[in-house]
Amino acid sequence: MQTDEQRLIARVLDGHAEDYGYFLERYGSEVFALVARLVPRQEDAEELTQDAFVRAFNRLDSFGGRSSFSTWICRIAYNTVLSWQRRRRMTFLSIDDQPQLTDTEVDEALDDEARIGDLRRAIAQLKPDEQTLVTLYYYDSRPLADIAYILDLEPGTIATRLHRIRRKLYLLMKHGNNR
Repeated sequence: MQTDEQRLIARVLDGHAEDYGYFLERYGSEVFALVARLVPRQEDAEELTQDAFVRAFNRLDSFGGRSSFSTWICRIAYNTVLSWQRRRRMTFLSIDDQPQLTDTEVDEALDDEARIGDLRRAIAQLKPDEQTLVTLYYYDSRPLADIAYILDLEPGTIATRLHRIRRKLYLLMKHGNNR
């Protein structure tokens, strides 16, 4: 049995482009929220959200239903942001050679409500893929399987990266968010 969305996709592919408006209305806010967390300016987020929907429209025939439309469009949005950031040659902090930290030390620092502003500034300094992981997992509460599809990674890889990102956030907060 086809879902209503699959029927709408078939109609769009048959030339009823106006039916694509459903997807813009249904998923526009969700995609914009993801993009807005990954780019510094709202104007850029709006433009990149539009670009993602245009790309999705142009690739609609490749939507195979292996994931929800929501997950599929978020993957396109994520890749759109990555392409934009590559063109702008944005640089991000790398702290791979840092001292060993205990999970307890990291958890206590990141769970401190008084440091939420520091945490937001630290998140802004993460690489785009790291920001996306934080956004999808912590803000959007997406399951690891959906995140793995969006980022084209294995769920185990996602869990490992989330663990490393928490440590990186702790270090960014501890050292005053300096690049």
